[in-house]
Amino acid sequence: MVPAAEIMSDPKDQARPIDLRPAWRLADPRIERDAELFWQRERLLPAKADVTARLADVCMAAYDGDSLVGLTEARVRPIDFLRCKLAMFRCAVAREARVRKIASRLTVESRDLIEAWSRENPGEEVLGLGCVVQSRKLAENDRWAVWPDTKLAFIGYTAEGYQMRVYWFAHAKISPYWPGPPRGEDS
Repeated sequence: MVPAAEIMSDPKDQARPIDLRPAWRLADPRIERDAELFWQRERLLPAKADVTARLADVCMAAYDGDSLVGLTEARVRPIDFLRCKLAMFRCAVAREARVRKIASRLTVESRDLIEAWSRENPGEEVLGLGCVVQSRKLAENDRWAVWPDTKLAFIGYTAEGYQMRVYWFAHAKISPYWPGPPRGEDS
């Protein structure tokens, strides 16, 4: 188990430190209960959402005391155009806590947790962490090709026009695929 990490709030914020708690593949009943309440409070559960499936994707939880103020999720899935599987990632932070810079720390800790899991579970063949950026503010204000804190690199746009970013795990190796029939040994 990865030890919990702490981050301090912005100096202007008088709140307590944020406690990051790993949840990836742990099925922690408290975190799951708090996650469902968080999604409801922040209106992050669509009417037809499969709550059980969403709970299985919970990766890391951020607590301010006993209150869940941030949550990450990751779902392993094949990404056809990249010919690999990625842990597709999402991060949500409570509206009142967004000024505390929790999202970057949650993302880095989640990335590292899933990368370690991937390295320990090579049969899963997960090569990186991917995300579709759905925050207009983030897309407009953080225009680096590779985000400095999270190392998520821009790789293109979805059909809907959202940015897609990937962090490749250090142990990742791409497919040896080559288009067309094989040629001579010297090709």
